[in-house]
Amino acid sequence: MKFLILTFQAGEGHNSAARAVLEQMQQEGHEGEIVDFLGLLSDKLSKVINDGYVTLVKRAPFLYGFGYRFSDGTSGIFRNGFRSPLYLDSAIVSKRLRDYLDTHGPYDGIVATHLMPSQALAHLKKHNYPLPTTVSVVTDYTWYPYWQEIAACDYCVVPNESLIDLYVQKGIPREMLRPYGIPVSRRFSALPTRAEARAQLGFSDDEKLFLVMGGSMGAGNMRRFVKRLFKYKGDAQMVVICGKNEQLKASLEKKFFGKRGIRIVGFTTDVPVYMMACDVLYTKPGGLSTSEALICRIPMVHTAPIPGQETDNMKFFAKKGCSFGSKRMSLQLYYGLRLMSSEELRAQMRAEQAKCAKPHAARDIVRLVAGEEGDVFMGKTF
Repeated sequence: MKFLILTFQAGEGHNSAARAVLEQMQQEGHEGEIVDFLGLLSDKLSKVINDGYVTLVKRAPFLYGFGYRFSDGTSGIFRNGFRSPLYLDSAIVSKRLRDYLDTHGPYDGIVATHLMPSQALAHLKKHNYPLPTTVSVVTDYTWYPYWQEIAACDYCVVPNESLIDLYVQKGIPREMLRPYGIPVSRRFSALPTRAEARAQLGFSDDEKLFLVMGGSMGAGNMRRFVKRLFKYKGDAQMVVICGKNEQLKASLEKKFFGKRGIRIVGFTTDVPVYMMACDVLYTKPGGLSTSEALICRIPMVHTAPIPGQETDNMKFFAKKGCSFGSKRMSLQLYYGLRLMSSEELRAQMRAEQAKCAKPHAARDIVRLVAGEEGDVFMGKTF
């Protein structure tokens, strides 16, 4: 079968989810391709939007948070025929999407990992353009403004069962919702043991190990946080993954040059190995990175959320007992040191994480779009 996956270049989570779905499609013998939704209109525009998003959340996150909350507060207005500005923008790009489908199709199914391509698919369906099965994938553990405008799609995949009622309340039909989770890379389906991961990275079994991650952008006040954790960590080891933030990596390497007990890492594809090796993880509450940590059963503390969906993610996981989280750096440090000092507390958190983890999300999404859902969902109610 042949599938199309639509993503959006604003942050890395949507792209990572798209790649995870593609990996699974190829694993199951299907053909698939990933297309940048805004790139259908202009690659330059797509890059400008992505660069603008990255700059905004790194330099003025409060402005992004204000926009998010304003959108959330006005989201209910855009129902019963009224369309949001975002939907109208998506409708414009949908013309290019239609042309792309006419040229490169036919497809047996389409998966969208962002709101805007999902809106575009809904728009095409409402205007009677013949589409195959369409699946919209939510990549945060919350309701996102204007998501009710994708209700014309066939399915909406949410990260957790407890979000079903919220989405129904906001306007998504219950029958189209599937709590399959956020798709993660197949690298998380064949994880090493803790001992194997440590041997690969050069750490001994008896060492305590903190892992600090700032997301793909290395966002948040990482310099100050790493400096303070290094001061209070005692004899524990630290690994700091800076992502694609080369400036941060260079700054930390200069700051800690010659210091023992800390390792600075840039962008790496070995995140599953580092997660399995560590005892406590500090990470931004991104939907995808947190889903990866749940699969690894790693006790974690959420740090530096981008105001908006990441703040909601942090609250979701704290309520479930899957993480500690705070906007205050002093509390973030306290929670991590407390976790490191208590094996009982770490075990309790791992047990709660096991209840929320969705290691087969990519598989279930592929079977859904391929019309092979079967026993994965049928007979279950939420």
